[in-house]
Amino acid sequence: MVGSGFIFIWRALVLMHMLPGILAWGKEGHYATCKIAEGLLTEDAAAAVKVLLPEYAEGDFASVCSWPDEIKHNYHWRWSGPLHYVDTPDFRCNYEFCRDCHDSHGHKDRCVTAAIYNYSMQLTTYRESVSEWKYNLTEALLFLSHFIGDVHQPLHVGFVGDEGGNTIVIRWFRRKTNLHHIWDNMIIESAMKTFYNSDLATMIQAIQRNITNDWSTDISSWENCASDRKVCPDPYASESIKLACKYAYRNATPGSTLTAEVVRNLLPDYVDGNLSALCTWPDQIRHWYKYRWTSSLHFIDTPDDACNFDYSRDCLNDMCVAGAIRNFTSQLLHYREGSSDRRYNMTEALLFLSHFMGDIHQPLHVGFTSDLGGNTIELRWFKHKSNLHHVWDREIILTAAKELYGNNMELFQEDIQKNFTDGIWSDDIASWGECDDLFSCPNKYAAEGIGLACKWGYKGVTPGATLSDKYFISRFPVVAKRIAQGGVRLSMILNRVFGNHNQKIPAPT
Repeated sequence: MVGSGFIFIWRALVLMHMLPGILAWGKEGHYATCKIAEGLLTEDAAAAVKVLLPEYAEGDFASVCSWPDEIKHNYHWRWSGPLHYVDTPDFRCNYEFCRDCHDSHGHKDRCVTAAIYNYSMQLTTYRESVSEWKYNLTEALLFLSHFIGDVHQPLHVGFVGDEGGNTIVIRWFRRKTNLHHIWDNMIIESAMKTFYNSDLATMIQAIQRNITNDWSTDISSWENCASDRKVCPDPYASESIKLACKYAYRNATPGSTLTAEVVRNLLPDYVDGNLSALCTWPDQIRHWYKYRWTSSLHFIDTPDDACNFDYSRDCLNDMCVAGAIRNFTSQLLHYREGSSDRRYNMTEALLFLSHFMGDIHQPLHVGFTSDLGGNTIELRWFKHKSNLHHVWDREIILTAAKELYGNNMELFQEDIQKNFTDGIWSDDIASWGECDDLFSCPNKYAAEGIGLACKWGYKGVTPGATLSDKYFISRFPVVAKRIAQGGVRLSMILNRVFGNHNQKIPAPT
């Protein structure tokens, strides 16, 4: 049995996992966690902590809660590094102990949840006489106190591909940093400055008031473990990865080292870093004399009713959307050569690539030759004239925006993003981004496109037909998913081209 004092120490630490404002654990976050726990200890627990604290702490429990961070890079303590976190599969947004609790060498039980189990077990021996202690219980207390904080920092249960957000380099206001550091430190620092006059003690007092007031009805559920277990870090890890997906990773693409900064540098100043504001530029200029040559790059014509794509047959002289994606990807790979040695217009290459990644995911942009991808199939969309290509280009999206989202495209976008994190596509995202060779993957996207065109675009459609609710309801999920896939895959290409991965990209053939 765990001594009653240490059950309450552990439970008091657990209370911190829902506290707004200190989800991010740097030195201040760990101090706040332990300071609040200190005020919730029973007499027995407080006495035990006092006995175990090192003398230099002078009885201040919170002052040593960052000790595991301070020593983890020392040679003697390097083994403890993997115990601060647990890596989960990219985009899965769930945690499984048996699958995820290992270090980078595959050694089992080397993660933060296993560490909590281990040090909790060690502390159960506290009631034995000091001469019978098998463990260093001072270290066990400090490790447990720290790791309880770590497991509740969402990005300490992040994706393996970006090391819990450590490789996602972005800006926090005007400061260059990484996503993990934002959640470790910078949210707390900004909250202290904005709301608490840069006084950590004032912030802690505000949290303590919420424990007794606003959150008082939730406290008992925070303390309890399922099946009366004394230690239950696995549910906390599951909570954290869900929070990481819902809040931390949202709008911050995993693996996007320096990508956002490069894209911002390539965009004209007047769009203020907003790539989406210029994603239709290739449509706007393709009829200009200078850019007429680009018209054939927006689509692929395939043999009627063949319902398959063959690059050598359908993309003559590379003049099709798949060839264009290969070409502009190749051009962007020259970005790192510097402006003095560039042979291409990098801004145009970025805009063309971004647009064509949308085009290739619109099924009727990989349509039949005789009807020009549905352009010559005239019909009615509800009560107005249109054509099949235009239905897939705009009509389905505009109808969805009106009928489902109150003409608010931002709500439509938010709905798609929710399906990434905890919706119908959450288990599929990783496979969407798989691409061993950037220059052959457009072929896969095109093959998907013509397959969907045959199955959903052309099926049941005849010239002069009226398409309405039945067609809209059955086809809208296909459109939404293709938009999502296009976005995921565009980010994958840009991350690999501009990030730290482009040395692995083979040259185009």
